[in-house]
Amino acid sequence: MAHQTSPGQPEAKVKINLTGTAETLMGPLIARARDARMPQPVLGDMFAAQILDQLDYDIEKHQIDDPKATMHAARVVCLDKWTTEFLANNPECTVVYLACGLDSRLQRLQPDMSRVRWVDVDFLDVVQLRSSLIPTPEGDYSLIGSDVTEDGWLEQIPADRPTLVICQGLLMYLEEEPVKHLIQRLINHFKSGQILVDCVSTVMLSLQHQVETLNATGSTFKWGVDDPKTLESLHPQLRMVECLGAAELGGFSQMPLSTRLMMSTYSYLPWFRYLSSYSRFNF
Repeated sequence: MAHQTSPGQPEAKVKINLTGTAETLMGPLIARARDARMPQPVLGDMFAAQILDQLDYDIEKHQIDDPKATMHAARVVCLDKWTTEFLANNPECTVVYLACGLDSRLQRLQPDMSRVRWVDVDFLDVVQLRSSLIPTPEGDYSLIGSDVTEDGWLEQIPADRPTLVICQGLLMYLEEEPVKHLIQRLINHFKSGQILVDCVSTVMLSLQHQVETLNATGSTFKWGVDDPKTLESLHPQLRMVECLGAAELGGFSQMPLSTRLMMSTYSYLPWFRYLSSYSRFNF
């Protein structure tokens, strides 16, 4: 990790000064770190644990217990798997990770950076924090500080290769029109590739007062979709490849029986199957 101290000196913690939507990156980081320290982790992201150890932050306010950490880790495993498949099918490609936060996906997957162009994008204050905690990877790597709904940042990225766009933990925080505009801009710019998205449903919008990370940061979900396939209507090139509800992700064998039964029941109820969803689209 990037933060250094003098030999024999206690390591100084990095104070987190993020607020609002930017601060929500702490919830996933805490979940990945907690999963990594379990006897049988689902993801096993020790990079997350190392990053969290560097921070001066009240992690308890997010109220992330083992089951919640496991559920989040299963989501990340799904998106990591899809990313790995895209890299295998497109050895020379571009990966654009929007709202990257303090995620260590590049470090987990370790693609061949002599052939892969990897671009992480997030708010400027998040990028500054990330730079202080995570060493800059070797190879064709860029870290862009920008609100993804603003113009300008996208033109910095060449459109000369098949491109994977990862939108994890992003779209639900945007209004509907900015979501449409963003997806249309991405496809028009990159021409061909895949988009990975996670979404919440309109039911989840009404239940968001129960989401601890939102309560901890004062943030809100603003956009939900009940049938992720309807996203195909946002652009004529967009075609769904796969969509999974939370209960379909797998990796939950060590969760309490009551939680597993609840998730299994939800998978058969139309309104709850896609309470949260994980989809990949070709374009």
